[in-house]
Amino acid sequence: MEKISIIMPVYNEKLMWVKQSLDSMLNQSYSNIEIIIILDNPENIVLKKFLLKESSRNKKIIVLENKKNLGIVESLNRGLKIATGPFVARMDADDIAYYDRLENEIVFLINNNLDMVISTVTDIDERGNLLLSREQRDLLGEGFEKEIRFKYLGAHSTWLIKKEMFDDLNGYRKLDYVEDLDFLLRGIEKGYALGLFGKPTIKYRVREKSVTSDNRLEMFLNSIEVRKQFCKKRLSLSEPDRIMRKSSQVTESDKIKYSRVTDIRKKIFYKLSNHDLSGFFYIPVFISIIIFNRYAWLLLINDSKRILTKNNNL
Repeated sequence: MEKISIIMPVYNEKLMWVKQSLDSMLNQSYSNIEIIIILDNPENIVLKKFLLKESSRNKKIIVLENKKNLGIVESLNRGLKIATGPFVARMDADDIAYYDRLENEIVFLINNNLDMVISTVTDIDERGNLLLSREQRDLLGEGFEKEIRFKYLGAHSTWLIKKEMFDDLNGYRKLDYVEDLDFLLRGIEKGYALGLFGKPTIKYRVREKSVTSDNRLEMFLNSIEVRKQFCKKRLSLSEPDRIMRKSSQVTESDKIKYSRVTDIRKKIFYKLSNHDLSGFFYIPVFISIIIFNRYAWLLLINDSKRILTKNNNL
């Protein structure tokens, strides 16, 4: 049983969430682990005291404190530098891992001769209530590569990767809100074998307010450009500033309008996925707000491509 180094950044998550997340990793059926926690908010005294106390009681826990807020990319890369396991797992401080997460992922990785595994999730709300299971079929090879061109697969906090892959790709690049997608596609571009484990391995907390939710438009535009460069087979050679050029030009008004679109789109998706027909009542509202929103049209085009690709793969 080889060691797995778990990298978990912490910033402004509720103490209860951090406790649940940490406990879920400490109680894994796969026991040879180290948990590297990077506190990216040195002013959060409550979390700091809790994490230092936990690390003093458990040798598996290592706490790194950033002297100032560095952001997700630098925090993750800092944790990766001290990881000692041949495998690295990602975890977010507001998610909850199922008991057999690591065991299932490493078996899937080894059995399919992969360098990296991503898993699906069960969505929960901020109170821990079930929203939706995203279970789907496993994806390997060409099937994985086709879908990742139009759809983000799994979740960042489900990753399990060979450490050598992180080292070879020099970790994450500073690409706002899409550093994970950029890493995935650069890995494929370089010939690494990736796969999606279709059974959920974590409970993924959907938060009302987060860095991602506040910057959905920039994330969307950056993801389009990352995929465009990947399709041209030159993502690894593309400078992050060039990729983020369009997203850097959005206005606050653009962001607010786009957030309205995605909020209603998500509401329709959750309701219809759970066979709640009231989701249909939101469709006219959705149509009315996308008519004059160019970014919403881009989103619809992207959705259409994803649906067509999925149907062609059936």
